[in-house]
Amino acid sequence: MKIKLSLKLALIAITVMIYTTSCNQPKMDEKITLDVSLIDTTFNPAQDFFHYANNGWMQKYPLPADESSYGTFNQLRKETSIKVQTLLEELAKGNYENGSLEQKIGDFYSLGMDSAKLEEQGLEPLKAEFERIDGISTMEDVQNQIAHFHLYGIGSAFGFFGSTDIKNSEMTIAHIGQGGLGMADRDYYVNPDERSQELRKAYVLHLEKMLILSGISEEKAKSGAQTIMNIETRLAQASMTRFDSRDPHLTYNKKTQAEVKELYSNFDWDKYFANIGLEYDGDINVRQVEFFTELNKMFADVPVEDWKVYFRWNFFNEAANYLTNEIQEQNFDFYGRTMSGSEEMQERWRRVLASTNGALGDAIGRKFSEKYFPAEAKERMVTLVENLRRALGQRINSLEWMSEETKVKALDKLAAVNVKIGYPDKWQDFTNLEVGKEAFVLNVLAANRYWKEDNLSEIGKPVDKTKWFFPAHTVNAYYAPTLNEICFPAGILQPPFFYLDGDDAINYGAIGMVIGHEMSHGFDDRGRLYDKEGNLTTWWTDEDSERFNERTQVLVDQHNSIVIINDLHADGKLTLGENIADLGGLNISFTAFRNAQKENPQAELIDGFTPEQRFFIAYARVWANNMRDKEKIRYTKEDEHPIPVNRVNAPLANMPEFHATFGVKEGDALFLSEEKRASIW
Repeated sequence: MKIKLSLKLALIAITVMIYTTSCNQPKMDEKITLDVSLIDTTFNPAQDFFHYANNGWMQKYPLPADESSYGTFNQLRKETSIKVQTLLEELAKGNYENGSLEQKIGDFYSLGMDSAKLEEQGLEPLKAEFERIDGISTMEDVQNQIAHFHLYGIGSAFGFFGSTDIKNSEMTIAHIGQGGLGMADRDYYVNPDERSQELRKAYVLHLEKMLILSGISEEKAKSGAQTIMNIETRLAQASMTRFDSRDPHLTYNKKTQAEVKELYSNFDWDKYFANIGLEYDGDINVRQVEFFTELNKMFADVPVEDWKVYFRWNFFNEAANYLTNEIQEQNFDFYGRTMSGSEEMQERWRRVLASTNGALGDAIGRKFSEKYFPAEAKERMVTLVENLRRALGQRINSLEWMSEETKVKALDKLAAVNVKIGYPDKWQDFTNLEVGKEAFVLNVLAANRYWKEDNLSEIGKPVDKTKWFFPAHTVNAYYAPTLNEICFPAGILQPPFFYLDGDDAINYGAIGMVIGHEMSHGFDDRGRLYDKEGNLTTWWTDEDSERFNERTQVLVDQHNSIVIINDLHADGKLTLGENIADLGGLNISFTAFRNAQKENPQAELIDGFTPEQRFFIAYARVWANNMRDKEKIRYTKEDEHPIPVNRVNAPLANMPEFHATFGVKEGDALFLSEEKRASIW
């Protein structure tokens, strides 16, 4: 998923999930357990466990008009947003010293909420930038403009950022990668299917309308839209697919600066570095070689006037969500309604909160943690993580398909996994970020520049292993392969996914599975390629790698056979990492749960359900979700995660423990014979 929390550039593909505790959680004599009223017994759990466990939830929480997908994740994010909104509104009303965190957060939020000022200002805050673009007359100016945009986090032509050298995980180096597209995926530009063709037509119409709103004539907007589409289509045709972009071997092409300058000689790299203020003579990783070969040609044959139109779109598209209601509505009409099926924009406070979070997320996370994250939650999570680590170690030791040689190294890697829980030990320093009262969009751009310069400052230096990729209040979790670490911010450590005083079955079924899921990412189809230090290297025997690939192919084939809508099938290759982690997380957490049951047995029956039944229902409840058809299509094409229903039924069909718990038998939809099951971790 693409998460625009800020312009911090993620080193990794991040797994989205949620779960666990609140400081106001009351002490209870009885263990908190599941809301069994949301179970729908008209569904047979052996036929469709997702709807059996969740249909009551889905009926109780129908899709809001401003959401394309709404599930327990979204529900917790919204609840967390309300808590954060309270904090921001308190700060917005206060009178704080200029330059303080409180002043910056409060002014950023209050200016965004001032809709009257946004309407009054119109396009005025963009005037200087439009004049700069209009003044471009040479190819040198074109390249200077790209560097200027990159400093302000505006995607244009390509991406440049600092990130870990995956074969020397102690160092941060420069990376260049494909980019410059207005639609989220290259396939939308090149695929011949009807949906993609319709989107291309809708996108060109959207470009025309937006160019008119940016202040140019209808005639120029019509020709300009086609110019933009032509440039972006060339970039898309040269872009790597999402599936290939998952392969670290394909995206690791480290070269000296001399080699980069020779290969892509139509771009002045020395001037670019000077323009972004970077003094660096180290190597550059070219993530997509063919893309830059084509871009190099474009700097020779695309006219300057065409680049100017493209730049106007780049800038206006970046600024659109921080301008007038009319501009925001048109932007939403394409990206929200057409792409995802949402019916209405989210309320202004939620949109402004998201922007404030993108700018000052770490500072907001600090305030959130102080108010809502108790020390007991961190202690409980530490215990759970170690229980899950022990369970995965047990499972690795018992693998019949892996050699002892690889097992030893796998266990070493598991032991080395670093764990981050709650909030960072070192908070981000926002001294250099100035938040003014002139215009909301200018504050957003200033924040973009702050984060970009923060990222550039890391290039050529040792990796900062204390850094977090999410603010503390984020409802999310991740595994970072180059750091070999898992992270669970305070935001996901809230009810209803984890309770300090909760039944073990629901805690292991929910947050326990999440922990196991993130650990499994260290051993999925990509994560397994990195050693315990986070270096891309070969540490498996060839025979073990072959056996692993045979076993994961079972998951690929299973998901490829799942129909999403009409003739659209799930993409088993694109979602393989998540599917391995879902199945692995379930197996690891169930093992840990059984270990815990031996040490501290829980009530055999609660609300008529056994501990094992409660475990699996808790897992399914994590993925309760309503999703629009357009969003199912978009998600399947763009996202490495399967849609929620397939995160429940698909992995459970592979688990003999689930079969035994719910009496799944041959002929049931969720029955898989032993020889057809995927068995990896």
